[in-house]
Amino acid sequence: MSADTLKIIHCIRAPLGGAFRHLVDLAEEQIQMGHELGIVCASDHISATSQKQFDMLKPQLALGLTTVPMARALAPKDLLSLYSLIKRIVPLQPDVLHGHGAKGGVWARLIGSVLRLRRIPTRRIYSPHGGSLHYDFSSTTGKIYISLEKLLRPFTDALVFTSAFEKSAYHQKIGLKGIRPSHKIVHNGLRPAEFKETPVKDGAADLLFIGELRTLKGVDLLINSIEALHQTTAQKPRLAIVGEGPDRTRFEQMVREKNLEAYISFHGFLPLQSAVQLGKTAVIPSRAEALPYIVLELLAAQKPLITTNTGGIPEIYGEYKGTLVQPDNQQALTHALAHALENEQEQKQLSLKLQEHLKSSFTLSQMAQSITELYHPTQEAEKELESASQSPLHSQIKPS
Repeated sequence: MSADTLKIIHCIRAPLGGAFRHLVDLAEEQIQMGHELGIVCASDHISATSQKQFDMLKPQLALGLTTVPMARALAPKDLLSLYSLIKRIVPLQPDVLHGHGAKGGVWARLIGSVLRLRRIPTRRIYSPHGGSLHYDFSSTTGKIYISLEKLLRPFTDALVFTSAFEKSAYHQKIGLKGIRPSHKIVHNGLRPAEFKETPVKDGAADLLFIGELRTLKGVDLLINSIEALHQTTAQKPRLAIVGEGPDRTRFEQMVREKNLEAYISFHGFLPLQSAVQLGKTAVIPSRAEALPYIVLELLAAQKPLITTNTGGIPEIYGEYKGTLVQPDNQQALTHALAHALENEQEQKQLSLKLQEHLKSSFTLSQMAQSITELYHPTQEAEKELESASQSPLHSQIKPS
């Protein structure tokens, strides 16, 4: 593997959400560093917005954009997709396969292991981005995903966690001892241009939610809090909800049943620059998170923010984590909203302090440099490659 230029292929299932934002940002930075990049993703999960990003990035992808069908859960068609990807990727002889999310992690490690059996010294890197770590053994699905993660751990050369919380969850559910993969915590980072104050539109709502419309994000709690404030205080706050997701219909029904249509509006998906102008104070009442980009983006935009003490969010807030709200606590969220609405100047001062905090600790250049440093092999990895090339399985696999 060259110390100067690496051939890197990033693997992800669905090109959307925070994991995709992380991948695209990382890829662009690595291209600027002089590395050759490629991306693998699901052909059946490319939104119009993601396609625009790919169209802009494709001319810079020396190793191309490869798409194949990928189901969200494990499915028989995955075997055909895996075979197709192996045939396409082997001739490229990548130095690094970096999997993002559960399915991307499967592809990167399985294909990387095939390449290593063919004496191609590919590093197999995995970033969970939450993924399987949101499950536990209390459900059948959780048992399947966690068992698969444990099976794949020996085929992992390095792990990249976006937060200490994510590392702790991996350690607890899959384990970090006994098998060699190295690991590093690398927080998501932002571009310098993202650190600016964003004005609001005339007539903007008092409160603003931006994110995926699903129960995990606490949108139901937020709607209930708006109802409570209308019923128990003189405040009649308005809420703008921006985003799409599987539970949108349910949330719209909640609003109708509570007769809050005049106060709560749904705007669908909007670019962040447009979305942040729709409300004065943002609210992200998540029940669980890894290290959410939306929290970073809102704080970088100097947007007053109410959010929860879950996942990696306390790591973002640092010394200001005492201002976070207990997750999945209806009363605590309602109280926090009431306080913020009555103390707007205090919230604006806090947002300024948090923006300054992020400027020194959550930059894209730091993120990309730290992750790319992890791609270089250790002596132990090279010994493992030599051992793998001498295995009986190696003799059974012929190059395409």
